[in-house]
Amino acid sequence: MSADTIVPGIPGAPGASGGPASTAADQLSGPRRMHPFGLAAALAAVTVPIMSFFTVNVALGSIGSDLGASPAVLQLVVAAYGVVYASLVAMSGRLGDGLGRKRLLILGLLVFALTSLLCSFAQSPTELVGARFVQGISAALVAPQVLATLHAANEGPHRMRAIAWFGATGGIATSLAFLLGGALSGSDLGWRAVFWINVPITALVLVGVLRFVPETKAPTRSALDVPGVVLLGTALTLLVLPLTEGRATGWPAWTWICLALVVPVFVALMLWQVRLERRGGVPLVPLSLFRFRSVAVGLLASLPFYVAFGGFMFVYGYAAQVEGDSPLRIGVSLLPMSVGFILASLVAGRLVPRYGASVLTAGSLLAAAAFVVLARVGVDDATPVVGVLGLGLGLVWSPLMGIVLSQVPGHIAGLGSGLLVTTMQAGLGLGSAVVGAIYLSRADGFATTAYLLGGALVVIAVLTRLLEPRRAR
Repeated sequence: MSADTIVPGIPGAPGASGGPASTAADQLSGPRRMHPFGLAAALAAVTVPIMSFFTVNVALGSIGSDLGASPAVLQLVVAAYGVVYASLVAMSGRLGDGLGRKRLLILGLLVFALTSLLCSFAQSPTELVGARFVQGISAALVAPQVLATLHAANEGPHRMRAIAWFGATGGIATSLAFLLGGALSGSDLGWRAVFWINVPITALVLVGVLRFVPETKAPTRSALDVPGVVLLGTALTLLVLPLTEGRATGWPAWTWICLALVVPVFVALMLWQVRLERRGGVPLVPLSLFRFRSVAVGLLASLPFYVAFGGFMFVYGYAAQVEGDSPLRIGVSLLPMSVGFILASLVAGRLVPRYGASVLTAGSLLAAAAFVVLARVGVDDATPVVGVLGLGLGLVWSPLMGIVLSQVPGHIAGLGSGLLVTTMQAGLGLGSAVVGAIYLSRADGFATTAYLLGGALVVIAVLTRLLEPRRAR
């Protein structure tokens, strides 16, 4: 199948007149690459929905006090965004493949700005959860377009470098989101500023996207797998809803019924995907992608990694608020984590070509050790330890993304990107629900969850050994 199309005549597209992109002669001289301004604009676009996911964690205490929201509802404020994001992101990637990724990216950013205003105007917990649900839809339009554009508009080492920057940007944005969220929600502006600040930021990002990001699309348009989207969304909802609401409501019958239905719905999803692919269709989760070892093993390691990350962010933010820390102090306490993550992300790009998956193994074990220490020292003395945790997580986050997509052909970049972002968002959403439920159900919740997360990182370290290239016999 032919490679992706880069649409001519778009400002910022390679070969387009009047833009800063490379000329035709430049394109012939080496592997295709995006203009640096286009890369920067695309990476800026993806930081907006990622930061919105985590800035809310710092503001949960203020939201709960102002709107009278219970801990279970606060979990839903985080999880509703993540679940709908995960459910729709793969279909969004497919839409971008067919309609044009830049077009969908612009639409997603516009809707994201609008839904951010809806969140900032919420007057009740129900309104906020509903607005976050819709905001998750807009976020799902953004991330896969960015990742697929980086994959399709770059070749060779330029592609690997762009994807590495995507991973690093996502992790850095996640870490810095706590500082921004703390500064805003702890100010006189209150927690609503965490949402409305997205509007001017998104406006600036849109200018860069319109001017510098090239339009790319797949050579052919495939039908959407609507039944797959419905089944995936149903499975995630059946899992997340009872886990977030069960403890607060005394685990009534409906929670157990929902949990019991997760497995058959997920099995139905897999059977439908197999059937659709055998009929020549393009399923939401193309199981043929799992024939690539980097995809199969990479996603197997990615899911628990993002569950652990999302769970820790929720638990740390909530536990620190219980201890009486202000939102700003929580953000500042996580600044060493941001610094460690940035340093590790920058170094990982140079270490992986030399040491391979051993970098991810070392990062996983370092993060596991940090979690064990956190379990012993608690939230009050956590600041030095989270710096080490940031180093460990940073050595895993960015390289793992690059490995998962390394074998995905360019013409199905949207599929591969959508599958990766689906896994990431499902893990982050499940983390706040599953790990949060464990934390809220135990008197020693922080220590228990920290030990569990340390164990999860040890498992991930084992899985990363499977990412090493097989040696010829």
